[in-house]
Amino acid sequence: MITSETEKNNYQAALLKNRLTKRFKLLRKWARKEQVTCYRIYDKDIPEIPLAIDLYTFLPEEIQTKQAALAFTRQEEKAISENNAAAIAQAEDRRWLHLFLYERPYERDAQLEEAWLKKMAEAARMILHVQESHVITKLRKKQRGENQYEKNTQVEGGGIGLVQECGEIFKINLREYLDTGLFFDHRPLRKLVRASSKGKRVLNLFCYTGSFSVYAAAGGASFVESVDLSNTYLSWAVENMHQNNFFGDVYCFTRSDVCEFLAKKTALPDENENRYDIIILDPPTFSNSKALKTIFDVNRDWASLCSNCLELLNAGGTLYFSTNSRKLIFDQEKLPQITKKGKAICISDITEESLPEDFKGSKNRRCWKLQIAK
Repeated sequence: MITSETEKNNYQAALLKNRLTKRFKLLRKWARKEQVTCYRIYDKDIPEIPLAIDLYTFLPEEIQTKQAALAFTRQEEKAISENNAAAIAQAEDRRWLHLFLYERPYERDAQLEEAWLKKMAEAARMILHVQESHVITKLRKKQRGENQYEKNTQVEGGGIGLVQECGEIFKINLREYLDTGLFFDHRPLRKLVRASSKGKRVLNLFCYTGSFSVYAAAGGASFVESVDLSNTYLSWAVENMHQNNFFGDVYCFTRSDVCEFLAKKTALPDENENRYDIIILDPPTFSNSKALKTIFDVNRDWASLCSNCLELLNAGGTLYFSTNSRKLIFDQEKLPQITKKGKAICISDITEESLPEDFKGSKNRRCWKLQIAK
């Protein structure tokens, strides 16, 4: 029988170590094959340990292009597979852990909660071979207003660098914001967009740091427009595009409330420069940002958003709509069945096929593909 907080913490730390040992063995081989240097290794797998744990291995500071990154990781993977002790140690030196604790209202004693989180972090870094100074812990609360954009002023050095994902490279900031710059669960959908973007006009709404835009450009898109209301993230998106060597007027960055942007676009003449072939729509669940004229609630607004996006698609075009809201009821009857030009709209749930290996079984996100007939 567990009789003290210390015993409870030790018991749960042992459970976490066992789980992480199994997951790390499984995922590190998959990550090398996929050219992924950051992924989720634990996500509330054990009910009494409500953590999400992400593992990041930054590229060396001198690696600044995706060509150099590809060459480096191939060489490093070969050395690691040959059990080269120096290569393994160097990779571990660049490894970081990002843990966040989901808000637990029933835990009232802040000191006990802090001690518990410290114990879990210690267990994780021991199994994953991460330096103590490379472990960052945060508390994930329900997002209210602009708090996802708020900067942490208590920043101490490190935790900012480049990672590689399926051949593309992205800036990561582990310390300064709640989110770090890349949502792992959209990795397969990003690859799908890259594979289908050649010669296409692509619109990335609520673009965040522009990862979908990078993949679309890498796939040969003829035009990519990235839209977000946050200057912080729109600037980050520009940086990611430039980091991957995508420059020029065919890559457009628009600061706007997405609802207003869509309303204005749908009012324009039905001409090619006002229409798109692929639209990515991944809105936040809720926002009452001061920059918005009205409160945004995806559970209320999703149908109008999707309907406006469908209006902006060319024949044969595709809308990818995803949400983290568990309350959203996706009722197809709220969407148009045919376009104004008489084209049928095919809707399919692609949630399962769009989940990556490190999120298999997750119920945190759903995704639909809405395609207009040619």
